[in-house]
Amino acid sequence: MRKLSQTEAGQRLCGDALGYASIIRETLQSIYQRGCYRRSRESVCAHLPGMLIFCCPKTGGNIAVNEKEHSMSDIKKHIPARGKYPLPWYDDRVTVLREEKLERYPYNTFDRPEDYDTPKKIYEYLGKYVYKQEAAKKAAALIAWQAFQRCIKTNALFIGPTGCGKTHIWRSLKKLYPDRIEIVDGSNITKDGWNGGKKWGSLLSSPIFRSEAQTILVVDEADKMLAPKTNSADENVSHSVQSEGLAMMEGTKVEVKEGSCTYEVNTSRISFVFCGAFSGKAADIARKESGSRIGFGAAPNETKAYERSIDETDLIEFGVMPEFMGRIQRIVNLEPMTAEDYYRMTDSSCGPLEQIRRQYGANVRLSSELRRELAETAYSSGLGVRGMQNRIREMLDDALFEDSNKRHFEF
Repeated sequence: MRKLSQTEAGQRLCGDALGYASIIRETLQSIYQRGCYRRSRESVCAHLPGMLIFCCPKTGGNIAVNEKEHSMSDIKKHIPARGKYPLPWYDDRVTVLREEKLERYPYNTFDRPEDYDTPKKIYEYLGKYVYKQEAAKKAAALIAWQAFQRCIKTNALFIGPTGCGKTHIWRSLKKLYPDRIEIVDGSNITKDGWNGGKKWGSLLSSPIFRSEAQTILVVDEADKMLAPKTNSADENVSHSVQSEGLAMMEGTKVEVKEGSCTYEVNTSRISFVFCGAFSGKAADIARKESGSRIGFGAAPNETKAYERSIDETDLIEFGVMPEFMGRIQRIVNLEPMTAEDYYRMTDSSCGPLEQIRRQYGANVRLSSELRRELAETAYSSGLGVRGMQNRIREMLDDALFEDSNKRHFEF
């Protein structure tokens, strides 16, 4: 088959021949052979049932062409106006979306973003998936509402022990807004010029940041990125990493390279949310609080980690640069979970047991004694909800090995 030039490809798609699915497939194949699309396994042509999906890396604009439609008007309705996206889809800088990036809310038949147009409604949505942590759910609901409804950028820091739900809150919101929220691991970010594939710019590789919409980037394990680290020259590498993120947090235009394509991301439309445990600092605060005495001969106060909220001063003492801290508009401290909380969570609609029931499509019941044992272990070990979930899955998998057709389990 003859390879089409860019102009010919545009003419073939914008002319009367658009109505024929064979022409669309032929044009797609020609452009693919010309190298407009990366040939790696990760970026093969995303082909949904009956649909061809295209994405402009510079703008994030998506185009869906239905192979089964045969009228020019029907197909053209999927193509955005030329004024909205500066690049036509057949441009050499256009790449194909990966299939896993195409999750959209129509696939979630239970919750739709337009049904949650106030902070209170978003908070109520989170109440179905997140146990306790009322203040954190309200803060997350406000940040999401301000970003998506009012186009207000908010940088925030969520602090809490492992298993308290700080990242789970944003995972739940990502299910509601799959094309507006991205969650990344920030534990191994390195400065430009150093070894390591993860830089500040690489955090923006998701297609959702290429559009003009307001988005949220959630950086998990941020405490590991912010913790002081020195090299052989006694240089605080953490400060160098933080310094490179200052402009992005404030709002700037960043060039992001994806394969052979380079596109521009405007971070003034991105709200940065950092999540971290800061367990060392929480323990240090507890030791200092426990060592204080009131009155001569008085016994020291017993203070547990996270009993007192971590504030800006504590974070700067931990190693966060004042310039970095100044770009954080909101600090959210999550409550540590107690053994009783974990016990009640096993019988909650937003607990780990209910999640496993949905995942396995099975009816699982736990005895009161086992629920208490799981809760005590989750609390004493520090594994939290993940520990309970792993233990329940292990028991369920063992039972399924004996009878894979079984759908009712009691432990």
